[in-house]
Amino acid sequence: MQKLQELFKRKQTIEKEVNEELRFHIDMQTNEYAQMGISTETSREMAEQRFGDLDRIKKECVRIGSGASVLIQLLLSVFLLNLLVGLVLRLLVPESHVNRVGDVMMMIGGLGVLLLYIKQAGASRFRSDGGLKLDLNPGSPPVGFDESGRSPFDRVRSDD
Repeated sequence: MQKLQELFKRKQTIEKEVNEELRFHIDMQTNEYAQMGISTETSREMAEQRFGDLDRIKKECVRIGSGASVLIQLLLSVFLLNLLVGLVLRLLVPESHVNRVGDVMMMIGGLGVLLLYIKQAGASRFRSDGGLKLDLNPGSPPVGFDESGRSPFDRVRSDD
């Protein structure tokens, strides 16, 4: 029951984050239109029209965010269980062939956890030269930059 409550709270958090993100982008586009001399009300309408069906976009973003977090939690649980079973086999069973199975299970579990950690870090955490960007604001989600280093907002702005 508690897990269901956590999932529901997580979905609410994702909905809030999506609403804030879309509001930010619409406000930025509205400001850009207002700087061109267009009235605030017309600027807001043009910005919303440019984004298209906001309700559909919100629902899709929430669906993607919710599904990813549940899937990642499930995979993390499977990999951790694999790691623990491998450790138990390695420590408690003296036969060498079982020890090898335990070693393989621990490697799969450890690599799986590591890959999930990297997946959650996101592509924007890695620089093009192979280095890692330090996150000075750990509460903020990573932004998906494209190959040329542009953020989603930059890509929308350049579509003019």
